[in-house]
Amino acid sequence: MLADAIRLLLFPALMSFAASSDLITMTISNRVSLILIAGFFVLAVMVGMPPTAIGMHVAASATVLVVAFIFFARGWIGGGDAKLAAATALWLGFDQLLNYLIFASLFGGLSRSRSCASA
Repeated sequence: MLADAIRLLLFPALMSFAASSDLITMTISNRVSLILIAGFFVLAVMVGMPPTAIGMHVAASATVLVVAFIFFARGWIGGGDAKLAAATALWLGFDQLLNYLIFASLFGGLSRSRSCASA
């Protein structure tokens, strides 16, 4: 029951907070990413996720982190965006990663183009 509450509330609440914070202040707190990471590992242990599955989720997160920090270094995204993307990839794993990256890039690009048009 507690695992279901964590799964159904923690991830969506933190992602909503990160999105609203990014829209309003153009920053994403490191705490959001850290809580997402800790929440994943707590939930993984609670539901009995096999170590190999946890490792694959960590590999997905590490892959996204490396690519996202290349994007950050080139000035294409912010550092908070890179960290949040990696923390999100930890929750999604490789199974849902492509869908997430496509939607995040589309909505991120739409958001950026609207903010540039209004400036």
